[in-house]
Amino acid sequence: MTILPNDADVWVLAGQSNMAGSGGGAPYETPSEQVFLFNLQDEWQIAEEPFGLHRYEAKDDAFAFMRFDYRNGCLTDPDYRARRAPQHRAGLLATQSQSGLGLAFGKAISAYTGRPAGLIYCAKGDTRMNEWAPDYAGHPYMALYQATIRRINAAGRRLAGILWYQGESDTFDEQGTVYAHAMRKLATAFQRDTGQADLPLLYVQIATCVLQTEEELPEWNLVQETQRQLETELTPGGMVAAIDLPLCDGIHLSTLGQQRLGRRLAKLARAVVYQDATLQAGPHPIAVERDAHDPCRLTVRYAGVNGQLLPADRVAGYSLYAPGSERNIVCTALVAGAATVHVHAYTAIPPDSRLWYGKGLMPFCNLVDGEDLAAPVFGPWVVP
Repeated sequence: MTILPNDADVWVLAGQSNMAGSGGGAPYETPSEQVFLFNLQDEWQIAEEPFGLHRYEAKDDAFAFMRFDYRNGCLTDPDYRARRAPQHRAGLLATQSQSGLGLAFGKAISAYTGRPAGLIYCAKGDTRMNEWAPDYAGHPYMALYQATIRRINAAGRRLAGILWYQGESDTFDEQGTVYAHAMRKLATAFQRDTGQADLPLLYVQIATCVLQTEEELPEWNLVQETQRQLETELTPGGMVAAIDLPLCDGIHLSTLGQQRLGRRLAKLARAVVYQDATLQAGPHPIAVERDAHDPCRLTVRYAGVNGQLLPADRVAGYSLYAPGSERNIVCTALVAGAATVHVHAYTAIPPDSRLWYGKGLMPFCNLVDGEDLAAPVFGPWVVP
């Protein structure tokens, strides 16, 4: 039996598929003897990908059954999990699929602290905020919050923090309009039910999607902007962006993207949880200003930049719209200083124009800082 060392820092991994692990296209992250996983059978082990390898042997129905299992009527079959488990394991290992961010995060945190890292895996794909609600009273196969708290208690360790990546499934049917309330409720409940009033919540702003159309997911940018604005409320904690990371299918980050994201979360943890004075939390927009001498130019100012904004030559991802128009008038954007970007329009910018960074489902965005922390999606930002 593997025993988690007493001095380990323990983190919860919660959310939907991009936290559960859905990456592909590259080999799994190499394990480390300093990173431990509290697997779905409530046992500590050396962390190895994929974390969901034994999903169908989980102690909790909430983490064992996927939505498609429910839709196919499999929950009433007493032998289904036993039949499905070996098929699931063989499929993942044969394709090196469903890699996640957790192992890269744990290795980076352990390298910084010099202590082991423990990861409590509590994520499941295709899940919505109302299914993560602390007061959820629906079918047990989606009682995700309750199962997460049970697993935290079973692990029996004080937490260093919670990593959260969810929101893609809340971008339609007006779910995005109540996302802020649901996130506040979830963060408060985690702090209450763990007995840690200062429990940090580090979360990821949802990234890109080519699986569906903007008509099908009309609240994608709303959820992204909501997540950005919540950062000042959900304290202690913070947010990292993933808008620039590659996909391996229509909506899931690739293995390499997941690994970069895990390292980004570790840097955020160093800055806001471990109070590492050598790191800032990453670029976050704080002001959009008109140029006093050029009616075609805006200056976007960022805080939290490590070193210098990059790339130096051409920044992609900004769009600007005059009132009542859906025609983008941005012609170029360039880094103008360590923490500023000049956005140029091809015509004079009218009053009350709307500036975006990362508008739509699949924008190309490339603004990062010297620590590879990405600028988040924002907008609409009204320019007086």
